[in-house]
Amino acid sequence: MLVGTDGAIAATRCKSEAGDHFALTLQLPKIKPSDGTHRADIERFMRAYFPATLRTLGCR
Repeated sequence: MLVGTDGAIAATRCKSEAGDHFALTLQLPKIKPSDGTHRADIERFMRAYFPATLRTLGCR
């Protein structure tokens, strides 16, 4: 997972009907790249949302 000041991206192998990889990108265009105050919130969101999404996709 890569976390920035205005977004994040995470990717992993995910064998499902749709393919064999899954990537989740979060972009927050209203946050200025120089504003680092949201970075912890972005990371917390991705650490919760990404695994939950993988479970709903039924990754094997």
